[in-house]
Amino acid sequence: MPEFSADGGGISAETEGTGEPVLLLHAAVTDRRVWDPVVPGLVEAGLRAVRFDRRGYGRSPRPDRPHSVVTDALLVLDAAGVDSAHFVGLSQGAAIAVDVALAAPDRVRSLTLVAPGISGHRWPQLPGHQRRLAAAEAGDGHRLAVEIARLWAPRSFPAGDDFAARLVLDQAEKFMRDSREIDEPSPVPRLGEIAVPTTIVLGADDIEEIAKIGRTLADGVPHARLTVLADCDHIVPVRQPERLVGLILSSART
Repeated sequence: MPEFSADGGGISAETEGTGEPVLLLHAAVTDRRVWDPVVPGLVEAGLRAVRFDRRGYGRSPRPDRPHSVVTDALLVLDAAGVDSAHFVGLSQGAAIAVDVALAAPDRVRSLTLVAPGISGHRWPQLPGHQRRLAAAEAGDGHRLAVEIARLWAPRSFPAGDDFAARLVLDQAEKFMRDSREIDEPSPVPRLGEIAVPTTIVLGADDIEEIAKIGRTLADGVPHARLTVLADCDHIVPVRQPERLVGLILSSART
């Protein structure tokens, strides 16, 4: 899988396949490997998969300054020689995809928003908050990562040693420090401006707050389609890769 970099080596990325490009944006609790089960299906369908590790994740070095994740997504497209792409985002990756669609609509061909987050959201205390807080205050990155995995990848437990759980546990160091990402404003007042085909995908076993965000997006984006996948928590690309590939293709070919 050919690798490349953007912003002078500040962002590590890779691409595979030919045809229409699909930009895959990972969650804040994983790195780009979360798309491993999905990429072969996209490539087999004749698409070009482009993905990258956000700064401080995976193979991308830790940032030394505040940075815009929206700008970074566009820098990756530029480095890949891509004018526009189908955007597929998981969790915070979905929030980034929506923000790019509003900031640079000519760069986005379609949106597939998977277990979506949304910028500017006021999060309530989520289940397990006190355990995560105790781990963070104790400086125990591994225990914090385990508790984060329990929240977002509950289908991995009690064993907690499958691929989805490992993706989260590998971010232990990341969870203990500031991402230095610049906050984006809420896109909710502008969702009606999004004019590209949009599919929203939820996992039936995900937390209710994600379902709430999904419904907000479905209500606000014109003609958006909402799908709920059974036997699936927040780590949708790992739990239901074949179904997700089908939904991405449907959105891209609308």
